[in-house]
Amino acid sequence: MPLQVSSPTTEAPARRWWILGVVSVAQFVIAIDSAIINVMGPELQSAIGLSTTGLTWVMNIYVLLFGGLLLLGGRLSDTIGRREVFLAGLGLFTLASLAAGLADSEAALLTARAAQGVGAAALSPASLSILVTVFPDPKERAKAFGVWGAVIGIGASVGTILGGAIVNVDWRWAFWINVPVGVLLAAAAVALVKLPRPAGDRPAKDLAGAVTGTAGVLLLVYAIVTSSDEGWTDWKVAGSFVVAALLLVTFVAVERRSPAPLVPLRLFRTRSVVAGSLGEFLTAAMMMPIFFLLPLWMQGVLGYSPLQTGLAYLPVSIALLVLAPIASQVITKTGPRSMYLVGTVAFVGVIVALTQLPVHKSYWGFLLPVTAAFGVGLVLCLIPTPVVGTSQATDEDSGSTSALLNASTQLGAAFGIAVAVSVMNNRMTDVAASGAHHDVALVEGLQSGFTVLLVFLVLSIANGVVGFRGIRPAGQQADEADATEPGAAEPGSTKPAVGQQGAPAAVAEPAAPTGV
Repeated sequence: MPLQVSSPTTEAPARRWWILGVVSVAQFVIAIDSAIINVMGPELQSAIGLSTTGLTWVMNIYVLLFGGLLLLGGRLSDTIGRREVFLAGLGLFTLASLAAGLADSEAALLTARAAQGVGAAALSPASLSILVTVFPDPKERAKAFGVWGAVIGIGASVGTILGGAIVNVDWRWAFWINVPVGVLLAAAAVALVKLPRPAGDRPAKDLAGAVTGTAGVLLLVYAIVTSSDEGWTDWKVAGSFVVAALLLVTFVAVERRSPAPLVPLRLFRTRSVVAGSLGEFLTAAMMMPIFFLLPLWMQGVLGYSPLQTGLAYLPVSIALLVLAPIASQVITKTGPRSMYLVGTVAFVGVIVALTQLPVHKSYWGFLLPVTAAFGVGLVLCLIPTPVVGTSQATDEDSGSTSALLNASTQLGAAFGIAVAVSVMNNRMTDVAASGAHHDVALVEGLQSGFTVLLVFLVLSIANGVVGFRGIRPAGQQADEADATEPGAAEPGSTKPAVGQQGAPAAVAEPAAPTGV
């Protein structure tokens, strides 16, 4: 079923670009908040007496609730309303940011971070669902997703720069800066986003699905994020994986019989959704370990300060800013498959270089080319995946589809970091036991951690080759479709068909193009 667009959106085409700005800034704040914690650990420990375990859970509690509640947040946006869920998530995230900045104890900070995760789980899928709805023309949607994809990468890289700068002043402002931004975004959303509330079933009709699905994903994320500290064979980790699997199997059984499922199972039979979700998972599984592990080398071996570490990622942000507008235009001509595969080729160079990480190397001779290539890979992988994943989204399921894509990103990031850190720690322990210097042990551990990313890279290439197959440029699909309609152009003619409208940016065969 093609995407049905509400009349308010159709009547005000200029407004949609302002809406893009609002939801992109909201996603930017979430992306920054996820990255900024990486450089403020020592300050949190000294300021409020945060324990080592507490420091780990400042990040983990956010990731756990953000990733675990995304499916519920996406379905709520479909059933309650995208605008309503966006505003509720934004309000909770803003208030939680205020509370995090005021925290004077470990418990207060962790509680605030948990509330931020819940708010982000509502805000993020609602934002992407709003974009799917207000950009019915897939050519414009491709441009919007170009901005969206760039925002995620820029937020992750700018978060380290901003974090380093803010920490030098006061760590509390890393949270408080979200408050005025949140108030402005809420006011803009109230004024600009005019979407009708859905008339479908309410999620209460699928209470069993909501409980089993949410609990299953929460336990899955918990097992992943704690595995890097406790080990994959720890009873809590192994038990969480087993219980998560049982809950998710139960969830599937419940959804098959539910008249108003939390996640319509037909989405998993849609190749575009599966391929887009895998693309998000695998890209995040490569991206986040690099953002997480490379600073250990910069600060632990090269002696960089938090601000210098953030500035070292500047080529990533520049590549995203420069290439994202170009990629958004090019994708309508080349299709997402070619762009995604070129992006994975850039990742090949980055990851292979990181597996040979030197003990000492200059910024210009190593970090600059690596981070620049990293930025190129991010642009060319982050832009095609939402285009593919939402290419067959319906108005009723755009929130659930968006939540699946967002959940795939969070799960991929958590899983990639957990696997890479586990391998790194094991290798460091072995090298240190042989009497090697700390710098050598750290570098060899990082090399092993980055080597694991080659597995995700191979899977990413396979997904691009197989999963993205059949997704073609707009003009080709439109010409084939028009050829079957009355008034179509004669075969071999270069004259446009009578009544031909703007064509979709990308469609996954054999489904019909997404359109108005």
